[in-house]
Amino acid sequence: MLPDLSIRINNLIKSLEKTIIPAIDPDNGMALEQAALMVGHLKMFDQQWDTAYLYEVRSLENIKALASYLATTIDQQGEPRVIAEEIETLIGSIPDDLPKIVSEITAYIVVIGKLVDRLIDSVFSMGSPNLIDKVTKTVLDYNARQSARDRIWFSAIGLDPDPSDLSSMEEMLFTDLYKYNP
Repeated sequence: MLPDLSIRINNLIKSLEKTIIPAIDPDNGMALEQAALMVGHLKMFDQQWDTAYLYEVRSLENIKALASYLATTIDQQGEPRVIAEEIETLIGSIPDDLPKIVSEITAYIVVIGKLVDRLIDSVFSMGSPNLIDKVTKTVLDYNARQSARDRIWFSAIGLDPDPSDLSSMEEMLFTDLYKYNP
């Protein structure tokens, strides 16, 4: 059995706070700032390590929903349609039984994101004004929602300018799935 990850993280925090930070020259503001940042990140890791997989699975579900919706909005031939078909093929190839490792889920998100970027570029260079407007609104809406998820995810570090308007971590992880309505 592995030593409890939370205990290990908290021992690192304690070491930083009780031994390392007090030993830093008080005139070395950059070192003190970086040490405090390390403590903040370790505290955040302690809160997140057990739910990181779920966060990435939800991120994958959200970007799949975005990509699928965008692919269905392409009503013209040419490069946008080709990319839309690549998106549909890729999403169709993702197994229902997802990998159990965070980095493998992240890899799917990255590949889908790159195809979405290509589609957006193609639509902006070849699409009709109506299609450009529809894609723009959809992507901005997705970005607002994903940004809110990211703000919640990183809120534990304490740098959010307005944490009062954030949902709880549990609410974000268990209920924040976004479905696009054509």
